[in-house]
Amino acid sequence: MTVVVDQPPPGLFSEQNASIAQGAEVAVGELNAAGGLAGHVHIKLVRQTLDGLSPAAVQSRLRSEAAAALVLPCDTNSQLSLAAGASRWGLLMLAPCNPDATAGRRYATYWPVGAAATDEAAELTTFMRITGYASAFVVSVPGNRYVELLTGDFRSAARASGIKLRGSASMAATTTDFSGLASTIRATRPRPALIFTALPPPLVNRLAAGLRENGVEQTIIGTTAMDTPLTLSSGSKALENATFASYGFPRESAAAARFAAAYRALAGHQPVGSFPGLGLETIRLLESAARKAGSAEPSAIQRALAGGVSLEGVGLAGRTYQPGGDHNPVGEVAVSKISMGSFLPLLASIPTTRRQ
Repeated sequence: MTVVVDQPPPGLFSEQNASIAQGAEVAVGELNAAGGLAGHVHIKLVRQTLDGLSPAAVQSRLRSEAAAALVLPCDTNSQLSLAAGASRWGLLMLAPCNPDATAGRRYATYWPVGAAATDEAAELTTFMRITGYASAFVVSVPGNRYVELLTGDFRSAARASGIKLRGSASMAATTTDFSGLASTIRATRPRPALIFTALPPPLVNRLAAGLRENGVEQTIIGTTAMDTPLTLSSGSKALENATFASYGFPRESAAAARFAAAYRALAGHQPVGSFPGLGLETIRLLESAARKAGSAEPSAIQRALAGGVSLEGVGLAGRTYQPGGDHNPVGEVAVSKISMGSFLPLLASIPTTRRQ
């Protein structure tokens, strides 16, 4: 069974996508060594670069690989574009990153693995209430779909939870002069407690450093895009105490320890952040659905997912797919902060809006 993992050209989310692919590769190796999917079907994992191709070209490329499933990238512009095209011919799609909670309702064969961005935003505002941060200033980048989606979800969650949005501003992704933005934030009254941004690294690093240089001292609060080593490698001092949601924390079990060791042997370093585990859980979701279906046929896997699947976590916490649901998993959303050059876990829970 060929599973294609899209790996966009270098750019934003490159590190996240590479970590997912490496985690998936470890999972495939373990699964094949144990006999493969139902019916002893082994998985062949193929990396492809599909970005910029027309839907017809994507379909031709995937057919040439005899692809049975596609693992979508975290880059939102390409992820949702690929999903729209692949859904037309019924290809089974697994989306490790989940920036658009409505995509599963639009695309019948689209299955997210990570928590929905709406759940992520809800947990961020819960954290703010718990810790006494009652307000935020929002910084966004126009034209970046990921930033637009996550910023919209945060605004909605803030309104629902009583978090005050004191102001907002947009910046170009190429900005190097942050003096104007800093002046706007400093002049905002009442003073915002935090600065929310959905910018991925290295943009969030540049933003934090630029604001600090111009006298803005508020802590950054961000999204899962920050849960990767790149956040710590450039300008992390300006991000000290920055807080962000993530797809979860590593588990403490024998299986989790084996995964960490295998990932270290493959990548040359320990898994950092949630994206390696997200790659592992993507393949484990495929395995779990095939086991339930008793078949590795994509159509049977699709029916099994639609009927509801519960997945006990190894790399990350477990998750459940409700029968007849919106395709979004119900599971923990984690919150971490940057402390002395490392990620410090703070809390993990199922958002109240998702609890049964």
